[in-house]
Amino acid sequence: MVTAASATSAQKVWSRLDPDGVLDIARAICSVPSPLGEEGPLADLIAELVDRRSVDVHVENVVAGRPNVVATVPGQGRRDPVVLQGHLDSGIVTDGWSHDPYEPRVADGRLYAGGVSDMKAGLAAMVAALQVVADGEPPPGDLILHAVMHHDGTGLGSKYVLASEGPHAGFAICGEPSGLAIHTANGGAIKFEIAVTGRTAHISRATEGADALAAAARIYGALREHPFRHERHPRLPELPMSVIGQLISGRGPATVPADAVIRGDVRTVPSMRRAGVKRELLEVANAVAGPDVEVRVRIVSAHQPFLGVTEGALIDAIGDAHRTLRNTPARLTNELPGQAFVTDAADLAAAGLDTVVYGPGDWHFAPNEWVNTADIVDAARVYAYVATDELSPAVP
Repeated sequence: MVTAASATSAQKVWSRLDPDGVLDIARAICSVPSPLGEEGPLADLIAELVDRRSVDVHVENVVAGRPNVVATVPGQGRRDPVVLQGHLDSGIVTDGWSHDPYEPRVADGRLYAGGVSDMKAGLAAMVAALQVVADGEPPPGDLILHAVMHHDGTGLGSKYVLASEGPHAGFAICGEPSGLAIHTANGGAIKFEIAVTGRTAHISRATEGADALAAAARIYGALREHPFRHERHPRLPELPMSVIGQLISGRGPATVPADAVIRGDVRTVPSMRRAGVKRELLEVANAVAGPDVEVRVRIVSAHQPFLGVTEGALIDAIGDAHRTLRNTPARLTNELPGQAFVTDAADLAAAGLDTVVYGPGDWHFAPNEWVNTADIVDAARVYAYVATDELSPAVP
């Protein structure tokens, strides 16, 4: 429960947090395109937004032109650090918008913008929280913002900063969209490519060819029905699941296709490993492809499952702030769709941090995506509360 002391502390922080200012930050972040591979301009903006006398800002290229931003508000050393983590890269649906997706608009209590749900609203709330904490008394322990590049597929930015400078103890909130529920688990992801090679022939000599497209279609059908081998996990009951997202083949309408490529994604449980999934894909493909084609399987990327804390100081602090703001308990969840998301929370937890996902909005990979403005503001308030809470006994 919120104690009198923590409630007083929360009110001090919240009184300095301007809702219009939070939305200004969100609009600024959403106005900068940041597709995978082009995170640099948004990183520069984030570094500018968190630049305060009391903040140590570190911008480091993970690869050329693609930096992480790490901003630290030094604490008093009474507890382990709190990490607020969000990714810079953001893919959007480019067609079908009623306005320019990079000209954010507020209407009917919603912020409409490209990438706002995944996860620029969460990132904006974290920046706002860091600003307000930095402008007050030093928090009990360090507050650290990780704004990382290349989340998609591998979590490269998060892995890099945790390997290079940590921290490896403390607390972390990943701000992926959770509808302001406390999300505690999601599966991993193994993305794959199956290349099928046959032999081309003109329609007039079609019997001399080996049809790679037909073989790929058989593989597609077999994989759609395939139950991947796994040990069921009680916190990920809906997984594994898979989808074939692409089947590309052929050079023209009058020739037998000599090659085909299938690309897909398996959302995994902890018992599933990259090498095992690759062997299984090859087994399924070879069983149905036919004798006249060659099949090769390549794993394109792999991300580990996330199993976060389900109780303890971090859960309590988020719950206290959420209940105070919304007069309702924060929902603790590991259900779909979040169960099938991929988040950098997996890397934070693997580094030794008590970690959950808690962020504004639900992911809308669609034209006119939006997040409720009240959710963005309340997320900033919750992050600021957690950053200024004691959370744990004093560090000896």
